[in-house]
Amino acid sequence: MRVRREPVMRRAAIVMPMRTPVGMTGGALATVPPHRLAGTVIAAVLGRTGLDPARVDQFVTAVPDSQAIRPALAHCGLSPELADFALGDGPGSGLRALITAAMMVRSGTADVVLTLGADHPVVEHPCATAGFAPQPTSVPFGPTSSAASRGTAGPSTDEQIALWASMKPSRAQSNSPRLEDLAREHGLTRADADDYAAASHRRAARAHRQGRFGQEIAPVVVLADPGDPHSGVVSLVDRDESLRDDVSARAFAALPPFHPGGATTLGNSSIRTVAASACLVVAEERLTDLGLEPLAFLIDWTNTAAPSNPSEPSTRTETIPTAAAAAKSLWRSGFDLSDLPLLEIEETSAVEVLAAARALNLPDGDHDRLNVHGGSIALGEPGGAAGLRMVTTLLHELSRRDGNLALAATPTGPHTALAALFESPESDPISVTPRGARFRGAGNRRPPKGRHRN
Repeated sequence: MRVRREPVMRRAAIVMPMRTPVGMTGGALATVPPHRLAGTVIAAVLGRTGLDPARVDQFVTAVPDSQAIRPALAHCGLSPELADFALGDGPGSGLRALITAAMMVRSGTADVVLTLGADHPVVEHPCATAGFAPQPTSVPFGPTSSAASRGTAGPSTDEQIALWASMKPSRAQSNSPRLEDLAREHGLTRADADDYAAASHRRAARAHRQGRFGQEIAPVVVLADPGDPHSGVVSLVDRDESLRDDVSARAFAALPPFHPGGATTLGNSSIRTVAASACLVVAEERLTDLGLEPLAFLIDWTNTAAPSNPSEPSTRTETIPTAAAAAKSLWRSGFDLSDLPLLEIEETSAVEVLAAARALNLPDGDHDRLNVHGGSIALGEPGGAAGLRMVTTLLHELSRRDGNLALAATPTGPHTALAALFESPESDPISVTPRGARFRGAGNRRPPKGRHRN
């Protein structure tokens, strides 16, 4: 008779989070087949950890079409019998995939879970990124049709603004009535949003120049014939294609708002991009025998819904889903915002991030803690990869700073959001006791642990 294994609650370690460069729709990465894009980052995660692919118990995905990435499994040495737990590529799906993997590990369902988020959208408006080459995005191996290979400098800032104006509608545009309500409620102007958007671009470009993205990026090989793996190599894309450090708030002012007199535009909102991101989620007690080193532990998560009727009574925090999710996750874990050295809020729009920051009593310019290397406004929003990309950058920065805590929050719909709280392996383990659905109490704060860099 087989002995029934009793469920146990274990700590879930995040191991080797990585991502591909983020590509523009119509750019070099848009020619890479989905299974090769996904396979690039999966191979990088498995290769850098040295993990035997046979040790992977579960595969959780946040992708548009799970069948499109199946060929990547065989190329990476994974078993063809490894079925994927597919969550789709909707808003917040990347972070939801990571949390799903952590639940599998914590409950004892699996010891090692591979998590993947990716997006490879169909090019609906080729003119939107035609000739997009603001700065060199790849190491050339041969002739290409890009602007860089033709010896041109790529579009000027004015031309790039025109290209942004021709992009397909973003998620922020569909949510713009709610965003305009947030702007009015929190006293945010178009200039505030444009200033934040320009700062996001500058922070991302600076992070690239300083090599901050180097450890987290898996370069992607672009072939002359995307369907033929034996065709010539055109380029090696090893940096985000959308990076620009010459964008100013004044340039963004040329873009029309989604609503007359409104604060939100395509320039201060995220646009859809192409990328893949992956990591391993591993049970803590298996780390040593598998020879793995965690970058962080996922210790708590929560989802929240803001009142859809603005006339309903609510607190300042509760009206903004990302702020409410962040506050609730911290409260459940016995921390408050002052204990948090790093915070990432997905940049669906500048208005959303600024409103959340003000609701959490964070200064607008607190770039030492909030989205320190830019976000989706600068890098774009690669569907299912967006949440995992955000966490990847967040955890690498947490390790670099020797910090103890980090939190990521992302919208999952017009009135809902998801947040996840991570702690450094250097911190003493925290046993989380949920405090219930409401989170506005003061509670007994836990002292911050681990190492800080002021």
